[in-house]
Order: sequence, then structure tokens, then C-alpha cells
Amino acid sequence: MALAPLAQLGPATAAKMERLGILTGADLKAKPLAFLQEHFGKAGAWYYRIARGIDDRPVQPDRPRKSVGAEDTFAVDIHDLQAARAEVTPLVDKVWRHCEAKNLLGRTVTLKIKFADFRQITRSRTVGTSLRAASDVESIACSLLEPLFPTEKGIRLIGVTISSFDEDREIGQDQLSLI
Repeated sequence: MALAPLAQLGPATAAKMERLGILTGADLKAKPLAFLQEHFGKAGAWYYRIARGIDDRPVQPDRPRKSVGAEDTFAVDIHDLQAARAEVTPLVDKVWRHCEAKNLLGRTVTLKIKFADFRQITRSRTVGTSLRAASDVESIACSLLEPLFPTEKGIRLIGVTISSFDEDREIGQDQLSLI
């Protein structure tokens, strides 16, 4: 597996690493600190530590949640729209229950699909106001799913995520109309 997608390096750094024979995390870990510092300066020490799982930054467990999602991988690839829709329902229910429990209201629904050939795509839709019911989330997720059919490859995984949370609003708080 190539290093650049894993570490999300910039194109220049990824090209430099490739020129130096660093193509994988194992290649990076094999390089001594002095080598990495010589070729990457201050960042060389970072690459050295991160390749060894050393990260002294404090854990921030209480940061705000940006999304809530669920996904399922299937034992048999799905080729039928109705079967795919049936798999969306329990995912939406799981995500919605979590959002309700945490009083989270979102405006964006993202559908993740992994095909039988492991190609992965995402489709999303953001609405103007917070989603108020699981049925709204399911409707949007299914509308994102429908254009993918018919599919020759089959679907191996489906995921549903809610994001774009309203920071100041909670489930149960109604917004008054100005009209």
C-alpha cells in the first residue's frame, strides 16, 4: 500500500519520499532518525515518531462530534434496489437513535457505497433545516441510492451518516416561523 494516501502527505513530500524509496509505512519505519531529519528537516522527527506509533499530543476525548454514522458489510453482494433499500432502514434507525440520545440535529445525510470491486463512493445531500425524523433521513438516503441502480458490480457495503449538526439546537426544540 502506498504511503501517500495513508499519511495524507502533500504531493511534493509524497514524491520526495518515493524518490528516497519510502513507499510504505514499513519503509518509513526502517529509516533512521538522522536520515529523515537530513531529508525532511524538522518534519523528519515527526515522521520518525509517527511511523513508530509515538504521539505525545494530549487526547481530546470531549471534542464536539461532527457526524454519526453506521455501516454494514454484506456476505452476499446486493444487485437489487429493493434489497439495498431494505438495508438502509436499520442503518438509519441506528444512526437516528444515537442522534436522539445525544440530542443532535443534523442537516446533511451521506450515503457510502462500496462495490464488489472495492471501489467506494459517497453521495450526500444537505437540507436547509435540521432533519426532524428518521423517515426524513431514510428518504434522503434512498434518493441518493436510487441513481446507482441498476448496478452490474453489486454492492458489498452500505453506510449512512448524519452531519452538519446545529450547535445551538437540540431535538425537541422547535424553531418559530417568522411568517
